[in-house]
Amino acid sequence: MRDEGIIRAWGIEVNTPLPILKVMEDADLDVCLRSRQYSLIDHASAVNELFPAVRKKGISLVIGSSLNAGFISGSPRYNYGKKNYVIPAEVIAKRGKLQAVADRYGVDLRTAALQFSAAADVGVALIVGARSGKQIREDWNSLQAKMPPEFWQELKAQGLIEKEAAVPSLPE
Repeated sequence: MRDEGIIRAWGIEVNTPLPILKVMEDADLDVCLRSRQYSLIDHASAVNELFPAVRKKGISLVIGSSLNAGFISGSPRYNYGKKNYVIPAEVIAKRGKLQAVADRYGVDLRTAALQFSAAADVGVALIVGARSGKQIREDWNSLQAKMPPEFWQELKAQGLIEKEAAVPSLPE
């Protein structure tokens, strides 16, 4: 249909990288919605497996859930699903470590999370949920805020984000 001009692009929406990698083996995708697992908390598989594969194929990603369903900004749930209020201890611990670094640099962790997800070079759009106009303004302001490069450097030095992960203030 794309070759006939009926559609301009097509793709899939999934929560994890494996389905995208599997579909890429058999189909010529243009864009995929990556609903979660590209956040400050959970991004290693995306950086190390998915992003290199989509770069090679020229596929763009729409990135969603950079706040892990609000968990990064303090919500008592993590991601979406039936058991989203059962949060693994290591996830809670990682949020605590991320928050400690953010506090040292005077950085809002929610702002850092949005900017981190938006920095991916394969990303063409970022989906951020909002319940009000106020939250939309906050999202906009977060994406415009200046972040100290040392903040990102420390996250990488502590192994809280992958060394290969793109960040707003540092070259890849």
